[in-house]
Amino acid sequence: MPMRRILCFSVIAMSALLALPLFGADDSKPAYTLKPLEFPPLNSEKRVAGELVTLDFYHRKGQFRTATGELIDFSMPAYGAAFFLNYEADLRDLPLGLRCVFYMFNDEHGKLSRAVAVKDQYTLDASEGIAYRLDEAKVAEGKLLVTRQRTSKTPPEDLGKQELVVSDQTKVWKGGKQAQLSDLAAGDLLLFNSRIENGGKPGLCTDIYAGAEAQKQASEAQKKKFIDFWKFRGIPAWIEKTEGLKMTAVLFSGDAQVFKTTWAKDFGANYDISVVVANDEIRTWNPPVDREYAKINEQFPLPTENYGCSGIRIIATVKHMLEGFRRGHYVRLFGGAWPVKDMPFGEGIYTEMQTAEINVLTPKEFPAQFPWRTDVGNENLPWYQVKVGEIPPRYSEHLVFGELVKVDAEKGAGQFRIERTGETVDFTMIAQGAMVAVNTNKIDDGGPVRWIDAPAQAMVFNALAGLNELPLGSRCRFNMFQDEKGAFTKANLITDEFTYLAMNKIVYRVESLLLAENKLRVARQIPQRKDYNGDMVQPNDIGRAELRVSADTKVWKGEQQVKLADIAVGDQLLVNITAEQKDKPSICTDIWIGADTHAKMTEQQKKKKAPAGKKP
Repeated sequence: MPMRRILCFSVIAMSALLALPLFGADDSKPAYTLKPLEFPPLNSEKRVAGELVTLDFYHRKGQFRTATGELIDFSMPAYGAAFFLNYEADLRDLPLGLRCVFYMFNDEHGKLSRAVAVKDQYTLDASEGIAYRLDEAKVAEGKLLVTRQRTSKTPPEDLGKQELVVSDQTKVWKGGKQAQLSDLAAGDLLLFNSRIENGGKPGLCTDIYAGAEAQKQASEAQKKKFIDFWKFRGIPAWIEKTEGLKMTAVLFSGDAQVFKTTWAKDFGANYDISVVVANDEIRTWNPPVDREYAKINEQFPLPTENYGCSGIRIIATVKHMLEGFRRGHYVRLFGGAWPVKDMPFGEGIYTEMQTAEINVLTPKEFPAQFPWRTDVGNENLPWYQVKVGEIPPRYSEHLVFGELVKVDAEKGAGQFRIERTGETVDFTMIAQGAMVAVNTNKIDDGGPVRWIDAPAQAMVFNALAGLNELPLGSRCRFNMFQDEKGAFTKANLITDEFTYLAMNKIVYRVESLLLAENKLRVARQIPQRKDYNGDMVQPNDIGRAELRVSADTKVWKGEQQVKLADIAVGDQLLVNITAEQKDKPSICTDIWIGADTHAKMTEQQKKKKAPAGKKP
C-alpha cells in the first residue's frame, strides 16, 4: 500500500491528537487544488482522523465526526479509493463507527470536503509493517499493554509502549477463528481497528487480529471481496483523448503495485475489452446493452507518485465512438473474458426507481437542459428569478437545510436557523408555492415512476399541510429563491424529514442498537420492486447512517407511544430530526416504527384541513 509515512501515536494521547489534522501537507504552502485529468501528488493532502457516521454508497460520499465532535462531509472523486483490512475496498465495506484517516482536499468552493483516500487503522499499520506486541492483558481493567513495533525490520524495532482500550464489545480473531480477549497471550502480535470517543477518552478497540494467520485471513477475505466487486462492475478510468476510432484512457487504482500484479494482465496490447460509459460516480447505465467492443493497441506505464493512478494508460480502437466517449469523461473497462452483466438492481442508473436518491439527477447529468443555475451545475448562469403568478420549475430552487424557529401562517412568513452555521434566515412564502411531484406507483409496478403534480407550500408526514403544522425545532428542507437584493429569503416549499423519506420510499432499517450511547445504527433501504426480469426483489441497501437519540426522543408504533427500548433490530423507521449545529449534534425528535405506522401518519395528515392563511 502506498503509505509514505509512519502513523505514530500514543493511544493514551489519542484524543488530543485526533482533534487535529494528521500528517497533512505543510500548511505554510498553498493548498493543492484538484484538477480535471490530473491525479493529486502524494502528500499534497490534509489528513484528518474521524469516526464514520454516514455512508452513501452510490454517490460515493458520507460523513465523519472528529474527536472534537465536528461533523465533516466528504465525497470521493471517481479515482478515490477506500481501504479496509489492508486492501482496497468499496465504501460499503467500511462499518459505521470505524476510525479512519481521510486524505482530504478542498472542493471548488474552498471547503475541505474531497477525500481521495480513506484508510482504517489496520491498513495504516499493516502497510507500514507495524504491529503491536502484547506485553500484558489486563482484561478486567479494560486495557492491553503493548509495545508498538516495526516488524518489517530484523530484529523488530520497538517504537514505544501503549495501552489499547478494550471491552466486552471488542471482537477478537486468533488462529483463524473468532476468539475471546482472554485467549490473547503475551507475545501475540496484534493489529486492530478502533473508534474515536468524544470528550477526550481513548478510542475503544472494535476488532483485534492476533497473529499472522488471523491477519492473513482478514486481508485475503477483503481482497477476494474487492476483486469480485470490481470484476463485476468493471475497472474505472477516465478518457484522456479521442481521435477517430481511437481512445486513450487511464485506469484508476488506489494501489498501483497491486494493480500491476492483479489487473494489468487483462489490459495488455492486442487484448479485447468492453467499454461502458459511466458518470462521475462511476455508476453505469445498462452495461450488457451499452457496452462498446474495443481492442487495445498499446499499454503504457505511468508515474504513480500520486493518488488514484493505476500506472497504466491504454490506447484502444473501438468499433463505434459513442457520445459518452469524450475527453474528461468516465468509463468502466471489462477484460475480454469478463462477464458483462446488469448492475445489481437499483445500483445502476439505467431505469428510474422510486427514489430520487438513486435516479438520474437530471440537472447534474444534463446541465444543458437548464437555462439557469442549479444546486449541481451551471454555476456560470444566474439563479432562476421568481415571477408573479408562475410556479418555479423543478430544480430551479436552492435547497437549504435548517431548523425551523418560528412561523406566521397568517403572513406566510417565518424564520429558520441554517444547519451547521447557525445563521438565522427570515423568509416569506411565494404565493404560488411549488408543484410537488407525488409518486403514485405501487410497489409491484414495472417501468418508470409516474407522478402527479400538486401545488403546495408545505408538506408534513408526506401530505399537504399549512405552515403552522410544520414541526418547530425540526430540521426541514427549504426550497429557496433570491429576493430583489440577491439574498435567499423567498421560499416556495418547506418539508419535514419524514416527508422526504416517505416521498422517496426510503426507510431506515435498524442494524444495531447502541442505546447506552444514545445511538441507532441503520441502513437506508428502498422497497422491493420488479427487476429487469419481472421478479420482485429487494434492492441492496443504498447507505448506512447513525441516528442519535435522547431521553426526549418520542417513539411511536401503531397508535401507541412506546419506549426507545421497544425498537428492535430489523425495524423499519421514519424519523424527524433536529438540525446539526456546532456543539449540538442532530438527534431524532420523533421515530415511527413500521409501515402501518408510517401510513397512518400520512392518512391522518391528509384528513386535516390546511388553514387558508393570507397570501403574501
